[in-house]
Amino acid sequence: MKVLLDKRSTITQKSVCGIGSFDGVHRGHREIVVQLKRIAGDIRTTGIITFIPLPFFVLTRAPIMYLTLKHEKEQLFREYGIDFVYYFRFTKKLAQCTPQDFVEMVVETISPSHVIVGENFHFGNNRAGSAHLLEKLARGKFQVHIVPRKKDDGTVSSTRIRELLLLGNVKAANRLLGRQYTISGTVTKGKGKGTQLGFPTLNIRPSPHKLVPLDGVYKGDVLIHKRAYRSALFLKHDVVEAHVLGFSANLYREKVTVRLLERIRAVKKFKTDDALRRAIEHDVEMIRK
Repeated sequence: MKVLLDKRSTITQKSVCGIGSFDGVHRGHREIVVQLKRIAGDIRTTGIITFIPLPFFVLTRAPIMYLTLKHEKEQLFREYGIDFVYYFRFTKKLAQCTPQDFVEMVVETISPSHVIVGENFHFGNNRAGSAHLLEKLARGKFQVHIVPRKKDDGTVSSTRIRELLLLGNVKAANRLLGRQYTISGTVTKGKGKGTQLGFPTLNIRPSPHKLVPLDGVYKGDVLIHKRAYRSALFLKHDVVEAHVLGFSANLYREKVTVRLLERIRAVKKFKTDDALRRAIEHDVEMIRK
């Protein structure tokens, strides 16, 4: 799969593309992927047109909390058989362009034959452009296909998934994602408290721009050398500690991935180490069963 950043390439010409933010690459986004692959068949190349950084974080000045970091998003699209990902660098200048200007930019830089967007797609200055306006402006330039919103007790959206994770409702977030939420990071040295208590942990430091769910103890899997190990996970702010069941090798400075399955309990303070040890024993036993 080819990755392009504000750079023209012949691979994009006459391609079939999805346009959007695609943060999370959730079930709604995958409907767009299914449609573009169906339209492309074995004849045309397939692509994803997106933005870096995402407009939401630039326009709202919200803290940057990605569901999928750039490399995670690209890996998912690679697995789905997409031929290229094209990034427009999102700047203040791009934010101020009119819907007509945006369509012309897509034609000049990418030249797709078909574009697939979600029903709630907006573009241009002040989000003035809608999916149906894109359909009108693109006439004679490329065909537009609009995918209805995916529903699951409400609309499946990145915003809703982000809110669920921040509430600790990983099971519901995973259902909307259509997969387990993952956090990757490098194993760093910790204080050794877990080892003292008889429960050694991997201390994993994720990217500062990755959304870490609500503090708490979670059940999950840690992927080590392409194998999944059931684990008791402790999340607090920007740190993930994992007690990996049935694994004890030294992974210092190695990169691992954590898959979150379920929140077990909130973070608690314990008066003694014995009380903390008993709580961890209980957590691990629940997760082991």
